[in-house]
Amino acid sequence: MIDPYYVQEDDNLDEMKEQLRRALGLTEDDLARMSPEAKNLFSARRHLGHTWLDDFEIVVTVTSSPGGCGCGVREGQQIVFDMRHKVKPALSDAPLCVHLMSPVLSIFYMTFDRAAEGLNPLTCIWRYHECPMTGPDEGASKALCKVHMRRSDTHEPVTARMLGLVEEEPEA
Repeated sequence: MIDPYYVQEDDNLDEMKEQLRRALGLTEDDLARMSPEAKNLFSARRHLGHTWLDDFEIVVTVTSSPGGCGCGVREGQQIVFDMRHKVKPALSDAPLCVHLMSPVLSIFYMTFDRAAEGLNPLTCIWRYHECPMTGPDEGASKALCKVHMRRSDTHEPVTARMLGLVEEEPEA
């Protein structure tokens, strides 16, 4: 769905056309036929800015690890990712467990999509996940995690909309 606060019907991405042609090989006809949803994604990227990938981090904090998991993950440990999906070893203290890290990929996709719509990048639905390894104890020793997004420079959590609402034009 296109956010009416965010996308303008006449947004032809004029200042981005040359970059889109070079990067994606789009012709003028391709750009003219581009769906409003695709324009919305490009427009969002323009408004979020080119530093989006450097300005934010995803932090996975282990909130529970009853009995200790097989990978050695313990309560209170963290794995910090940059927005390019790379672990930041200097900021992480949890063992790099692929089972614990795998659910985070969908969070990266969702954060950009929501931020592009001008919304808070993390919803309550996506703030928690668990290790997918059940094991012989039927999951009793699974590590549980809380996930949040923060600014890379200050480590302040992101708790609000990424983009402000665009002022609506008064009707004529």
